[in-house]
Amino acid sequence: MSRLTEYLIQTADGPAYRSGNLDGMRHPAVDGKMIQAVGGLRKLLEEAGELEKAGLIRTERKNLGADIVRIHYPVSVIPELCRRAGVEDPRVRQLRWIRAAGKWAHEAKGTFLEPYYGTLMERLESGQEVKKPDMEDEDFFLCLNRVSAIDTPVWRRQFSSEVLHDSKLFEKKYQDKVVTVLEKYSPLSEEGMTADDILRVHGIKTYSQTLEWKGPLVYRIGGGNPIDSSVNIFGTVINAQTLEQAVPAAAPGIRRIMLIENKANYESMDFRTGTLYIYCHGFFSPKELKFLSILTEIADENTEYLHWGDMDLGGIRIFLYNQRKLFPALKPYRMDAADYEAAVAGGAGIPLKKEKKDKLQKLDAGDLESLKTCILENGMEIEQESLISRGNP
Repeated sequence: MSRLTEYLIQTADGPAYRSGNLDGMRHPAVDGKMIQAVGGLRKLLEEAGELEKAGLIRTERKNLGADIVRIHYPVSVIPELCRRAGVEDPRVRQLRWIRAAGKWAHEAKGTFLEPYYGTLMERLESGQEVKKPDMEDEDFFLCLNRVSAIDTPVWRRQFSSEVLHDSKLFEKKYQDKVVTVLEKYSPLSEEGMTADDILRVHGIKTYSQTLEWKGPLVYRIGGGNPIDSSVNIFGTVINAQTLEQAVPAAAPGIRRIMLIENKANYESMDFRTGTLYIYCHGFFSPKELKFLSILTEIADENTEYLHWGDMDLGGIRIFLYNQRKLFPALKPYRMDAADYEAAVAGGAGIPLKKEKKDKLQKLDAGDLESLKTCILENGMEIEQESLISRGNP
């Protein structure tokens, strides 16, 4: 490959050329950078002579032709230079990428990915050399589009096997890239969700999903007979398959529904006929939200809805998520300023990291605004494990 040919292609290559908006002449000066890139003055003179003889460039010389001071060539010769160099014309490559992006965008039409592809097309059409995402990697787009179309939950390795014909490839190579897009563009993603949370709410199960509660809740599986969970005084657990078919049927005597974020705190609660304790592992999945949202329809209108979670950035986000998505009347339990100060005084504080502090400052904490203020003023967060109750709330 002629190094000078490659250098001239690179000199012309840029957003204007790739977008088809560059024409006219190019006039690069022969300087130390060009001479070094080509491999020395002798090599430059030799290669320039060959290109000039072919009618592709014109040189401006001095010292009776022994030195070249400038090279002149029209943009229109770039395709021929690329052919000689054995490389793809940057403009041709850009058009190929635009067609590919258009194809993936068409497949994702009507989904939350439309804005993502709109932005990608704008970048490509403006001539940007897009490196993220890798436009040559069709499997990434295949995974991304398939995630946006999931209607029945599927295991991560099953998804990988079906889409990529390799049960581990999605997790190894594409999961983080896909999650990055979902974080920004999906309405199901919430700030503070882990990668597993984000995949789960989009229908990719990364671990065995269960829903756990303690209390006299009656539910049905499909059109089956009512199942009274009050006989399970140590708690009821239903798996993902049951969750998809189960529907709450009655909440007899229940006057208080409490979401508990931490497993140890949940386990410490004793069965009570008037209370329904629900283990909130973090952000509920769509299937869990669907099941639990029916509680507001079958519970007494005076039922109290409470949430007990970590007194930290994540705990505040989960409370706000459950209040917005599940129980509008949800109130925090043991998450006020007095409880926070007592926990700090008891040595339960964990130093607040700067990154979390910055995010907390920007967060509208709603009913937990006083807790947010305490965390910021003291620079400490409290995990729920340190507040295990000795008696039922």
